Amino acid sequence: MPDPAEAPTTRPVSERPRRRWDVASPAPPDVGLRLGMPALWAQLLYNRGITDPADARAFLGQEDGTFHDPFLLPHMDRAVDRILQAVHAGETIAVYGDFDTDGVTATALLYGALTGLGGKVVTYIPHRIREGHGLNLDAITSLGAQGASLLITVDTGITGVQEVEAASDVGMETIITDHHVPPEVAPRAYATITPRGGEEEYPNPHLTGAGLAFKLAQGVYQRLGRPPDDAMLELAALGTVADMAPLRGENRSLARAGLEALRRTQSPGLRALLERAGVGPNALDHETIPFVLAPRLNAAGRIDGADPSFQLLTCTDPVQAAELAESLEERNDLRRSLTESMLARAMEEAQQQVETECLLFLASEEFAPGINGLVASRLAEAFYRPAVVVALDGDVARASGRSIPEFHLAGAFDGCSDLFLRHGGHPAAAGFVAGTKDLPAIQRRLQDLARAALGTTDLTPRLGIDAEVSVPQLLGDTFDFLRSLAPFGQGNPPPVFLTRGMRLVGVRAVGGAGQHLTLTVKHEGVVWNAIAFNQGWPGARLPSRAALSGSEETYVDLVYTMGVDSFRGHGAMQLRVLDFRPSGDHSRQPLAG
Repeated sequence: MPDPAEAPTTRPVSERPRRRWDVASPAPPDVGLRLGMPALWAQLLYNRGITDPADARAFLGQEDGTFHDPFLLPHMDRAVDRILQAVHAGETIAVYGDFDTDGVTATALLYGALTGLGGKVVTYIPHRIREGHGLNLDAITSLGAQGASLLITVDTGITGVQEVEAASDVGMETIITDHHVPPEVAPRAYATITPRGGEEEYPNPHLTGAGLAFKLAQGVYQRLGRPPDDAMLELAALGTVADMAPLRGENRSLARAGLEALRRTQSPGLRALLERAGVGPNALDHETIPFVLAPRLNAAGRIDGADPSFQLLTCTDPVQAAELAESLEERNDLRRSLTESMLARAMEEAQQQVETECLLFLASEEFAPGINGLVASRLAEAFYRPAVVVALDGDVARASGRSIPEFHLAGAFDGCSDLFLRHGGHPAAAGFVAGTKDLPAIQRRLQDLARAALGTTDLTPRLGIDAEVSVPQLLGDTFDFLRSLAPFGQGNPPPVFLTRGMRLVGVRAVGGAGQHLTLTVKHEGVVWNAIAFNQGWPGARLPSRAALSGSEETYVDLVYTMGVDSFRGHGAMQLRVLDFRPSGDHSRQPLAG
C-alpha cells in the first residue's frame, strides 16, 4: 500500500466541500457478450472506453505491448545520424535536462544509453530556484567551454530560441527533445523531436520527457540492431508515471515493461532507494513508482538541486548509492514537513477565498517554490477550483498552479504573459515567474478569466464511481482482474466502487496528527480492514469510541478502491476509502459532527 506519509495532507473532512458521487452508467448488455467476460469486468473496461476485444486483449497485456517505430517521430533520422557521428568521432555530447523526476530520469536515460555505446557525455540539470525551467545562457556557455559540440535537450528546449542560437555561436549543434507544446516560432535546431505537431501526428502525442528520451535511445539502438535494455525501460517508466502522463497505448506499455524491469533491476541506486524505503522485490507493484520512488527522486529538486537524484540513478558503487539514498530520504522528510506547514496556512486562506472566487490565489514569503505545486494540487483537489500558490522572495514571485478539467491553466497564463518574466506549462499544471509588484494585477486578471470560464459551472467536487457492488463480488478471479488493469494513473485510474450499508465496528486515528483513519467494517458477515487517508480526527464525522462500544450499530456507505496492505509486509486485501457517508437506509445512529 502507499506509505501513509506520502498521502496528501488536507483539512478535516468536516470542512471539505461534500463531494457528489457519480456512479457510471451501466454498460450495454452486448458489451460483456462481445468481450466474453463477466458483466462487472466488462463495465470496468467500458468505463475506460474499451469495447473491442482486440483493444481489451492489448490493454490487459494478453498481446505484445505497443512500441511505435521511433522513426515515425519528426527529425528522428537526422538526430540518430548526428548522434552516431558524434559517438564514433569521440565528440563531447552535452545532455541538458530538467529538475523534476521526468527531467532527471530522461537525463539519466540518455546518459546511460550513450555512454553504453562509448560516447563521451556531460550533463546539466538547472537549479529550480536560481535558474528555473528551460535552457539558460550561462549553462550553454559553460557546456561550450567543456568542449561540447552536440547539445541534446530532454524535457525542455522547445521555447529556447535565443539559447539555441547561443549554442550555435559557441560551436554546438542542438537536438531538441521536448514534449511540451511547440510555440509558433520554434528554435532553429539541428533536429527537433516532439510528439506534437509535424506533418503527421505521432501515434502517441502524450509521451513525456523520459518517454521521448527513450524513443531517441531506441532509435539509436535500433539503427545499430540492438534492443533497448532494462535500464532504459526502468527510467522511461519512472518519468512517464511521475509526470502523470495518460497511461494508455504506448505509455501504458512503457509503464508495464518498466515495472517488470524494476522488479529485477541491477541499478545500485534504485536498489538502494527501494531498500531504504522498505520495499522488497515481492512488494514492488504499480504503486511503487508514484508513492515511493517518484517522491524521493523529486525531493532533491524541490529542496535544493536535483543533482543527487541524477547521481543516484547513474552511480555504479553500492556504497555511494546507499549514501545517496539516505540523503534523498532526508530531503523527502523535509519536503513532507514543509508541505504540511504550508498547506495548513494555505487551507485557512483558501477557505475564505472559496466563497467568492472561482480561482484560488495565495502568496506568501513563507511559501517555498519547490513545494508550491504540491500545495496547489491539494487545494485544487479539496476545493475543486484552479489554485495558484506563489512564493515571494523580495522583488521576485515564483508560482505554481494546478487546475481542474474545466479550466485551461496554461491558456490563462498566456492571457497574462505581458505581466510575467517567464511562464509555461500544461492545461492542468503551469507556473510563472513575475515581479512581486505585478502580483495584484496578475491575481485580478486570472480570477477574472476564471470567473468568465467557470462562472456558470457547478464547482462541487465530484467522485467518479465505476460500479456499486458488494465486497464479495470483488474477490477471487475478479480481484486478479482488477490487478491486471494496472498500472494506474492518468487515463486509467484505479477502479472505484461503492458499497452501501457497511457496519462500522472499529475506528482508529493514525498518522502524526491523527489525520488518517484505519477502519474495521463488516459486510455480509465478513470483516474488512480499511484505510481512509486524511479523514481522521479532529472533525471527522464519525461516531465516538464510546458509541462504537455500545449496543447501537452504525452503518456507513463507503466509496473505495481495492488494494493490498504491503506497507508492513502483511499482503492482506484492504479497502482504500475515498469518501464515506452515513448509510441512509441502515444507520440507526447519526454520525457525530
